[in-house]
Amino acid sequence: MQAQEELSDHKFHGEWDDEGVFVYQAYKDSIADYAIEHQKLGGPEFKPRRMTWIKPSFAWVLYRAGYGHKHNQERILKIKLSHESIAHILSQCRCGHGGGGSVGRVQWDPERDLMSPENDKGSKSIKSCNPRKMLQRRAIQIGMKDDLSEYFVEKAISIEDVTELSHAVGDAHMSPNYKDLMDALKEAGRLPNERDYLPKCENSVLKSLAMLHGEEADEVSRIGRGKAV
Repeated sequence: MQAQEELSDHKFHGEWDDEGVFVYQAYKDSIADYAIEHQKLGGPEFKPRRMTWIKPSFAWVLYRAGYGHKHNQERILKIKLSHESIAHILSQCRCGHGGGGSVGRVQWDPERDLMSPENDKGSKSIKSCNPRKMLQRRAIQIGMKDDLSEYFVEKAISIEDVTELSHAVGDAHMSPNYKDLMDALKEAGRLPNERDYLPKCENSVLKSLAMLHGEEADEVSRIGRGKAV
């Protein structure tokens, strides 16, 4: 049982329910088709032991994959893991600013705002548009390889294709009326209900990953401010 300790400013923010936690990945069509049909990542082109990253933030995967328009990232998948599985994965990770763990790595990058864009004024290309960078908040990225990435593949509860929604958000962000369009998507219940989440890990793990106050949390806070390598 976790003892009460002070949470840091670095929050695992994502969509979750009583059964588990949702994370996102972007893949090429052939891998995504296999995953949706079999409800499991696999197929002849999928390499289960290679380094792979999962993102609880929908806005962050949209940024990374260009709303599903980047080469070999045309399909956005929403993958559900149990609370126990995400806790096990995190227990094998180390914070990336120190070189990362051997099989698992956590990075804290500036969060992206799903509700508002940043783009080059006057540009009509989706390539110039991104969910707005939020400098005061960080989003967790979780990297895995070898046995840990195989564990992730085996533990997926469900896999959903959210590419159509990704494109809809991208179209909204490209519009001068993006606020009204994003509000409409939210009111229709199409956007994920992301909120703070505390993984069911030992406090020592949470502290080592900067989710509880301590040396790691302080180090992450200094990244990007000229005080940390």
